[in-house]
Amino acid sequence: MRQLTGFWDRVVKALSVALILFQLYTTGVRPFSDIIQRSVHLAFVLTLVFLMKPMRKGRDLDRVPWYDVAFALLAAASSLYVTYIYDTIVYKPLIWVSAVDKVFAVVLVILILEASRRSVGWTFPILGTAFLVYAYWGELFPGIWRHQNFSFNKIFQTLYHNGTGIWGTMLGLSAGMLAMFSIFSAILAGTGGAETFIKMGQRITGQATGGSGKIAVVASSLFGMISGSAMGNVVATGVFTIPSMKRAGYTGEWAATIESVASTGGQILPPIMGAAAFIMAQLIGTSYLSIAKAAIIPAVLFYISCFVSIHLVSCRDGIRGEKSRPEVKITEYVVILVPLAVFLFYLLRGYTVNMGAFWATLLALLTYLACFGVNTRELGATLRSTGSICFTTCVKGAGSIVEMCGILAGSQITIALISLTGFATKLSSIIVALGENSVFLCLLCSMLVCIILGMGLPTTAAYVLGASVLAPALITLGIPPLSAHLFVMYYACLSALTPPVCVAVFMASGLAKSNWFRTACICCMIALPIFVIPFTFCYNPALLLSGEPVEIVVAVVTAILGVVLVDICTVGYLRGRVGLPLRLVMLAGGLLLLIPSYLVSLAGLVIGGAGGAAAYLQGRQKAGP
Repeated sequence: MRQLTGFWDRVVKALSVALILFQLYTTGVRPFSDIIQRSVHLAFVLTLVFLMKPMRKGRDLDRVPWYDVAFALLAAASSLYVTYIYDTIVYKPLIWVSAVDKVFAVVLVILILEASRRSVGWTFPILGTAFLVYAYWGELFPGIWRHQNFSFNKIFQTLYHNGTGIWGTMLGLSAGMLAMFSIFSAILAGTGGAETFIKMGQRITGQATGGSGKIAVVASSLFGMISGSAMGNVVATGVFTIPSMKRAGYTGEWAATIESVASTGGQILPPIMGAAAFIMAQLIGTSYLSIAKAAIIPAVLFYISCFVSIHLVSCRDGIRGEKSRPEVKITEYVVILVPLAVFLFYLLRGYTVNMGAFWATLLALLTYLACFGVNTRELGATLRSTGSICFTTCVKGAGSIVEMCGILAGSQITIALISLTGFATKLSSIIVALGENSVFLCLLCSMLVCIILGMGLPTTAAYVLGASVLAPALITLGIPPLSAHLFVMYYACLSALTPPVCVAVFMASGLAKSNWFRTACICCMIALPIFVIPFTFCYNPALLLSGEPVEIVVAVVTAILGVVLVDICTVGYLRGRVGLPLRLVMLAGGLLLLIPSYLVSLAGLVIGGAGGAAAYLQGRQKAGP
């Protein structure tokens, strides 16, 4: 990001405030038609991208070069031009009004791909360019991938003159619920969210064995729900938790591991779950609350795994809890919990996520104003503080919207071209053909593809790509849509931990000054049970709270036992160090318990129980009386 001063700094802040006001106005006061709202939203975002982000890292950090000014103006013009030809797009989508349409279409596609490169790297420019080539020269490709060439006009009409092109679902999400959610998250952070969550973690787990590590889990899980970004979560909470863990006795690698894994899990933790869950609700046509309900047990298993691993490591290394518990004022709880309660209230009443976030944002400001005023008794100080928070929220919220839209606009081009060329259908047919012999093999291939797609990308972008090419194939094989999309979402999240490109690990390792590759390996080891859970709920929907009560209870109990056994194996400690043979026995038992079959689970219980009992007795003998 550029560190601007003077004129350009004022321009960026003015545009940021204008973007936030536009989003609030079109959400809570006067909604615009889809294409007009999305075009204005995109004009704001692309202008800010070219003003805020340099073309090359480390270059032009304190100024805006002339070419970026030109890019910003062209991006705004090509986006806003759509409002001028709105009637044509709605009523005559396949008619070009003039040559200007073609110029703006090409310019906008190029600028969106460049903006996504500046936001998240080369992934979407490469994919977008590859699919443009594939669309234009489809007859050159062999076998099933061959298709009739699409003309220049057809390709860019689809992208620019069509509601399913650039102006499609992904940009609609950015201009609607995700923009409001970014504002809501910025308000919660601006009113002390990260600090309050850390204090809550200290009060809940701070004095337990390995207290600082468990504090990191609680704080990162709570903040991760509202940030929706593993990287952002690591930065927001890791600056506090990682130094605390190192002081308590954790190595740099373990401190970075705990923060990375806990921050990644926050995106799948109800009741909020971050941005990807809202996108999922839109894609599969179900309510967000249904997704949150289904995700409860897998999320609980995720954090049971985290806590068990941290507890065992802390016992092994002799890491104790903290001696004191911080005082948390009632107003600190109120400022954070009231807006969250309002948000959930609107969702439960059947309102859209947009409206829930809109009213929760307003209530967050009013709650902070009331609580701060009660504490200070100074109206002037209260108003100045609230005004500062509003301004900071506009700047930070706009920054989050810019990042998100850079991802989604780039992905929308790729998705539109995938739809135009039938690529998703062709890939799905291959995966389905593979799955006819083995659904497990199909799931395994989908997992690997999803992790590869997610390398270096935020969870939202990884999920969008995975959902567009993998979920349809899984659904065709008979896996319920909700299970299929949650499967993709889980591995989109876990791609932040898997080497060689593991963005959450990179961030945490930088803060902990640890070896990133060793940290990533420990992350994968600790998260091993979580890599298995998505397979389990695809075969057994009881883990998603779908089925008879007895089935759900059995599935949950066996999954918890399986997770605990796998954690003991990966850490290698239970009252004492556990030898490799017993660790392998417990690993086998744990994995069998995660397989949705009564007989297999019973075998896993016997094998894992025998291994666990032997390890416990062995450790007890070594520890002495």
